[in-house]
Amino acid sequence: MNQLDTANVSGRNPVQGTTRKRARREGSKWTRSGCLTCKKRRKRCDEAKPSCRSCVRLGLACEGYGSMWAEPLKPSAEIFQQVVPPKRRRISPSPSVSASSPAAPVEQLSPNSTVFSGYTTVPSTPSDYGAAEICTPRDEDNESYGNEDVALDVAHSENCTVIIPKQCGSLSHLSNLDLHYLQYHMEQGSRLLANLESDENPLRSLIIPSALSSPLLMKALCAVSAMHLANRSCGNLSAQTAAANYYVRTMSGLRSALSKSAVEGFPTDSILAVALLCKYEIVRGSVKQWAVHLSALEKLVISRGGFSTFDQDTAEFLWGLFVYAHNVASVTNRRQITNYIPGEESLSVRKLDIYIGYTEDIIRLCPRIADLPLVSHDPVALGLEIHTIDSSLRNWTHSSTPYLIPKGATDASLARLRMVAECFRDAAYIYLHSTLERMSQGIVARNLPSLWSSFVSRTKQVALRRCLDRIQSFSLDENCEYSALTFPLFITGCESESPAARELVIQSLSKLETNFGIGNTKRAKELLNILWNGEKKHWLDVLEQLKWDLILA
Repeated sequence: MNQLDTANVSGRNPVQGTTRKRARREGSKWTRSGCLTCKKRRKRCDEAKPSCRSCVRLGLACEGYGSMWAEPLKPSAEIFQQVVPPKRRRISPSPSVSASSPAAPVEQLSPNSTVFSGYTTVPSTPSDYGAAEICTPRDEDNESYGNEDVALDVAHSENCTVIIPKQCGSLSHLSNLDLHYLQYHMEQGSRLLANLESDENPLRSLIIPSALSSPLLMKALCAVSAMHLANRSCGNLSAQTAAANYYVRTMSGLRSALSKSAVEGFPTDSILAVALLCKYEIVRGSVKQWAVHLSALEKLVISRGGFSTFDQDTAEFLWGLFVYAHNVASVTNRRQITNYIPGEESLSVRKLDIYIGYTEDIIRLCPRIADLPLVSHDPVALGLEIHTIDSSLRNWTHSSTPYLIPKGATDASLARLRMVAECFRDAAYIYLHSTLERMSQGIVARNLPSLWSSFVSRTKQVALRRCLDRIQSFSLDENCEYSALTFPLFITGCESESPAARELVIQSLSKLETNFGIGNTKRAKELLNILWNGEKKHWLDVLEQLKWDLILA
């Protein structure tokens, strides 16, 4: 009897047997799209609905397919990962564990442990940070990535294997609550609070290593993280309380730092903390305090000597945040904030910014449009400025300014950024027409020719239609590039008359609010509803009546 016959008699197919052996040897691969129960058990999930067959077979309660962060975890929640200690080796970040990946699955570890999972980011500039104890995912692929290997030491504790990046601060001083919000920021917040996701996202590569060596910056980071989690979990009271507590402690620390600054100079970590407080207020949906923090950030950077006094990564992060927030804020806030901070010229060659993307040339026109009433007394100067703004918008392309593309930014991400930039251009046209119309109805009307709007190359109706058509053609999912659409959607909603257009705007803003957890989208919706349901007024007049400093960044 030949080998095949022997296999048949024994009831086994040799190919099938080989496949089974290989499957047993390689193991069932965990998937990120499985149910929450299988994720926690690190088991393969067949993703059956409404309950997966694996849970049904084992008599387990299938928790569904939502995010593990859909509801806030208690500070003592066992969200950390237990792993089998591997042999000591040299490893480096790989695409499979890049910053753009979804949150890594986690298993149980003692809630008293001071380690957390998934951290592979290292500072992009040398600094004197100590060692950090970080858990590595059990099945991560640690093959080398490119030519920029980062040496990491691997150590073992009683419950897990830890990687010790030589450039990161110790975690031993952090509480379980700190670790909880730090991990949430690492896995969720840093991705959703940027307008571009890449391996070089400074909310991870810059802010986390700096916070690990700065208790003040860690409090600011946790404040932003807790507020963002509260928004993403239907206003959970415990997360809101934690956010407020971290905020108060950050303010106290900043006051202490200010008292020492006259002698020692204001340190970088404190300035970064102020920048994060700007983000905190935007995430919270503030219509007052964000402007105070932005003004303080400007003054501190200037008193420090400008952007050139920081390392390149810190300077670029602060520059992008300030330029984006300041220029967009000029649409709804008439406070005078400096357009120029010393040292900006040193940033002439820079990466595509996580906030500005391709829109820099467009958003810089917003303050100029807002200032048109200031030159209304001089029709010649006014006409020249309108013509210059219109020419800049007409001739703009996404390649007008060359940028270095951050590592890990995909072609799809860049395509979404270009779509967002086109929406910004349409929004700028709409804003220009809206400003001219308001001027023609106000006290400056006698100096403003009634046909100025007709000299703008794109009419308001065309800009409205193009912006709405573009938004309607995209799904506006959780890809973070869409989070920048608050400004175009708001301006479009303010100037739209048809019920269908208004409904599209509200639905789109609601998607942004749900997907990204940034409170200013909720404030934008509130203002639009007040505008649409009240007496016919210009939206700037409604803002002045409410005394709101709405931020659309």
